[in-house]
Amino acid sequence: MKFDSLETTSTIVALDPCLNLTSPYYLHLRENPGLVLVSPSLNETNYHTWSRNMKKALLFQNKLKFVDLSLSSRSDSSFEACERCNVMVLSWISRILSP
Repeated sequence: MKFDSLETTSTIVALDPCLNLTSPYYLHLRENPGLVLVSPSLNETNYHTWSRNMKKALLFQNKLKFVDLSLSSRSDSSFEACERCNVMVLSWISRILSP
């Protein structure tokens, strides 16, 4: 796909939250279900430390809004992006829970 101008590119990015780097719906290539955001895994003795570190990691990834419920209501056009990111966040959290 070739873009004729910066204005066209800006318009596409504005319309598609998946392409906007500042959007919580944006997923970078390095963000994948196997990504471990914090270490060590959550267990029965380290909740406070784990929680603080997990919040920092999700904030850094611009995904904390999926956990703290501050994500504004989603529109029909962003539903798929929201679901994709939500599944990604859930996989990150599930991956670091101790058995």
